[in-house]
Amino acid sequence: MTSPDDDPIEVSSPVCYAHEFEDYTRPPRLQSAELAAFLNVLLESERAGARVLARWCHEATPDAGVGPETLAAVRDDEARYCAGLTEHLQRLGAEPSHVTGRFYDKAMTISAWPDRLRFLDKGQSWVAREIRDKLPRIDDTALAAFLQEMLERHEHNLKLCAP
Repeated sequence: MTSPDDDPIEVSSPVCYAHEFEDYTRPPRLQSAELAAFLNVLLESERAGARVLARWCHEATPDAGVGPETLAAVRDDEARYCAGLTEHLQRLGAEPSHVTGRFYDKAMTISAWPDRLRFLDKGQSWVAREIRDKLPRIDDTALAAFLQEMLERHEHNLKLCAP
């Protein structure tokens, strides 16, 4: 029993520090160096795609399976994403790569249109898969929105150029 003269016991719930800890249900955030490397790989790939499609637009024949206008539209998307990736890299304080991805050299060895379209499909699918994989790890809302649009456009272009 306690008497009115005893010191009162203070009771409170424990302090919650949960807000100070990372959400472990989410994948780890991309750190700046890893993010810059990822964006530069995408930039190199998009540059390669734009160069390949610039050539293929002029070489498209009626039996190509895809018209030159479609190839030009995909080329324009690739070029637009090169510009956007460059802007985001600069905004994040990273140096944009000036390298053209290996996709270009490989694509230039392919002469048959069905093989070209399969190779283009493989490249577009790779970019879409990489973005889909990394997107949940990107905190920058402007960059995430840009990459989401880029992903959706690549998925659209996959349907346009399906072999």
